[in-house]
Amino acid sequence: MAGHDHTHGMQAYSSRDAVRAVIVSAVVLGAAAAFEFAAALAGNSASVLADALHNTGDVATTFVLLAAFALARRPATRQFPSGFGRIEDVATLLIILIIVVTAAAAAAESIVKFFQPERYGNVLLGMAAAAAGVVANLAVSEYKIRVGRGIGSTALEADGVHSRIDALVSLGAFVGIGLAGLGLRLADPIAGLLITVMILYILAGTVRQLFLRMMDAVDPHLIQELTEAARRVDGVLGVHDVSARWVGRELVGVMHVDCDPNSSLKDAHDVAMRVEHEAGHDLPLARLDVHMDPGGDDHQHAGGGAAHQH
Repeated sequence: MAGHDHTHGMQAYSSRDAVRAVIVSAVVLGAAAAFEFAAALAGNSASVLADALHNTGDVATTFVLLAAFALARRPATRQFPSGFGRIEDVATLLIILIIVVTAAAAAAESIVKFFQPERYGNVLLGMAAAAAGVVANLAVSEYKIRVGRGIGSTALEADGVHSRIDALVSLGAFVGIGLAGLGLRLADPIAGLLITVMILYILAGTVRQLFLRMMDAVDPHLIQELTEAARRVDGVLGVHDVSARWVGRELVGVMHVDCDPNSSLKDAHDVAMRVEHEAGHDLPLARLDVHMDPGGDDHQHAGGGAAHQH
């Protein structure tokens, strides 16, 4: 059995540029949300309040992620021998709960406005606050995408794309309060409900990703690429029982490799190291465990696995 570690996974957790981008984005969105809360209270706008809750939820999730990143950097212990990478899955569950609460609050406020119509106090202030939400989300979107591409963080880049969607949500609040100011009173609560639907739509993707991570799902092409990488190595007679799973943002793989049954222990180890190097060159592996098997013999591994036949 051989194992090999790569450092790029931990670098993703410790990148100062990434952390700075996340914190700056949280501050900007927090300021926009505070402006929207004030405008919503002054103007009784359901759509602006819904957008304020949405942006507040994004700020809250940011700090949850930062805490998760800090815990993920902790070294493995005897109790957690695989490290703390999966703390991101726990953080994702907390984020889902936060988003559900904000969506429920936005929906409740919008429904109340349907049955208890109120006069809007300051439409221009509400429109200005919603516009601030649009500008804030677009600004942090471009910032996160630029930093994400610069450091090679697909997660940060994807979060930037998410902020572009959030800008459309804020635009919906802008349109809703604007139409309400023109006399279409139901436009505001309708916009609030549409924002709630958009929040839940965005949430559905997060829930799906969390489910796949909890089930240790990986792209089937990764298994194929791992297998092909190992087969390219001189001295490898066969590859079988290949598996992989995500631990946080780190990919951990296991494979069994057949080698010459007359090879010395040193030669077999050298083949395993070459397999790890070849696979790690092509894939974002944090660790690859290679079990060397004597080629040409039928055998069965402990643990109830099926027998491997040549």
